[in-house]
Amino acid sequence: MSKRGSYAIRISGLGDGDHDFPFELDQQFFALFENPEIKKGMVQAKVLYEKRVGILALHFDLSGEVEVICDRCLELFMAPIETVQTIFIKLGEAAGEVDDDVIIIARDEHEIEIAQYMYEFIILALPYQRIHPEDKDGNSSCEPSMLKKLEAHTVNDPDQNSKSDPRWDALKGIIEKNK
Repeated sequence: MSKRGSYAIRISGLGDGDHDFPFELDQQFFALFENPEIKKGMVQAKVLYEKRVGILALHFDLSGEVEVICDRCLELFMAPIETVQTIFIKLGEAAGEVDDDVIIIARDEHEIEIAQYMYEFIILALPYQRIHPEDKDGNSSCEPSMLKKLEAHTVNDPDQNSKSDPRWDALKGIIEKNK
C-alpha cells in the first residue's frame, strides 16, 4: 500500500449503487505532498462513488478551511474553501487520463487513489487573490504594520487619474466612430 493508501477507495466487490466515503483532510494529508502550497487546514471530504451499468463516477464535496499566505500582508490566515467536483471513470487496459474529468483505470485495479485529486480540487477552490477577509466593520484584517508600509510606498498622484494616455484616446475615437 502506498503512503497515500488511506486516501484510496476500494472499488472491487462493490455492487451497483451509490457508496459514500468520508475523509478528514488535515495536516497529515497536506504533508503527503512535496512542496505543498498548503501545510495546514481542516477539510471535510465527502466522496460518493457512483456505480451503475455503464457509469462509474466519483463525486467530491469538499468544504472547510486551509491556511494560506495573504497576498497583501504576507501573514498566514485561514481561507474557507468549498467545492463540488466530479470525475468519470472508464475501464481500460492501462491507467491514464483522457480529459480533466475523465480517467482510465485498468480493469484489474481494485482501488482508486484519490489523494492527488482532492489536493488539486482544494487548490483550485482557493480564490485567485488571497487576502484577509474584512472584519464586521468593513476594515481590512491584514497586519496593520504591513498596511502602513504599503501605504508609505504607494504613489498617490491625483493628476494621474485625470490624465489619459494618448494611445488609448486614438482607440476610443475608433470605437466612437463604429457605434
